[in-house]
Amino acid sequence: MSASGLRFHPLGPIGVETADIEPGRIPEGEAFEALRAAVLEHGLVILPEQHLERGPQIELARRFGTLEDHGFSEGTAHPEVIPISNLDESGRVRGMHHPSMRTFRINESWHTDSSFRPTPASYSLLAAEVLPRAGGETLFASLRLGWTELPEGERAGLRKLRVVHDYKDAYARVEGFVPGGATALGDPVSHPLVRRHPDTGEPALFLTGHASGIEGLPPDEGKALLAKLLAWCTREDRVYRHRWRPGDLVIWDNRFMLHRTPGFDGENPRVLHHVRVAGGPVEPY
Repeated sequence: MSASGLRFHPLGPIGVETADIEPGRIPEGEAFEALRAAVLEHGLVILPEQHLERGPQIELARRFGTLEDHGFSEGTAHPEVIPISNLDESGRVRGMHHPSMRTFRINESWHTDSSFRPTPASYSLLAAEVLPRAGGETLFASLRLGWTELPEGERAGLRKLRVVHDYKDAYARVEGFVPGGATALGDPVSHPLVRRHPDTGEPALFLTGHASGIEGLPPDEGKALLAKLLAWCTREDRVYRHRWRPGDLVIWDNRFMLHRTPGFDGENPRVLHHVRVAGGPVEPY
């Protein structure tokens, strides 16, 4: 055991888990630094059955940095928290065809949080409260591993490319239309296809299923390249599937981690709470 008192156990191809943080407590001092270092090294850390309330979850997220001003939860008791829930105000399950459930379907594709913003998110902290009887897992894949495992001959031509991230386009692809309040989704932005991590200096690909193309390439050619790279990064033997338990807290680094939720039993409640830490400009590698 390290001086921090935390032991981290590999989850498989990526990610680690530690059960050495007492449920409901916020790690401090050496323990927090060890937790942060593990997220930077592995991209994904599972803290099982923490059962954090919203206040402590927000406090822990703030230790990673300034929280993202996402604008999804204005007027709520905890505007820093994005509720991921299929329950209405009275606690009844909303059908999967309810307008508020459309984001679930969009997020069934591989993505990183806020990639469509000029400054995407850095860390995400997602806590599970209520889980459905079947499904609802979250899958993770590493864009850093995807880059390092690419044949050297394929890397050079990628470094100069920029990817267009467009949430409105992603919405239209899933739902067949763009909602009336589309201005809130923002305009398309472009980011380098290969980015430098601001803390570690390591390179990683930066692409998502929400991307609409590559600057300077014909649309079909750009989409084909993005699809090829996304498939490479998300090969089955490179993916970790997290099967949630009530109270689990999952922390990941959006600067080199993809995630998706491949659907769930929509007849049963599913409630999670998401807090994002703001990032900075995406630096090319």
